[in-house]
Amino acid sequence: MKCVLKIITYMIAWTGLLCIPYSAGHHGWSSYRDDFKVTVLVTELKLRNPHDRIIGTDKEGKTWNLLLAPPARNRRFGFDENVIQVDQKINIIGQKHPKRLEVKVHCIYSNERLIYTYRYPYGDSSLQRLGSEKEC
Repeated sequence: MKCVLKIITYMIAWTGLLCIPYSAGHHGWSSYRDDFKVTVLVTELKLRNPHDRIIGTDKEGKTWNLLLAPPARNRRFGFDENVIQVDQKINIIGQKHPKRLEVKVHCIYSNERLIYTYRYPYGDSSLQRLGSEKEC
């Protein structure tokens, strides 16, 4: 019986160790350092876990992956598919990933009206968390 428990324990430990390389999703925003602004035409909405995302194309034809907060949090603060649509022109303020066409979105404007702010669970914005004097 002890031998079986040891084998099971080792199998669980090895399985956990083998999964480490596959669990290296973004899990943090430390690589998103450069302040960035871009205007895009929304081509696709991916409003689902783990993060809501907007896919948009800029005037140069580059396709951007725009990362928002998790869906439950966005819905709690009033952001859903009724706020933004495909073919809508939006202005993004965020932080760009150094190697990908990807942005952690802080704010989204449409027709100069603020339609989205990245919020953490207790309502503070991502800019507040950065200690920024700026606000959306």
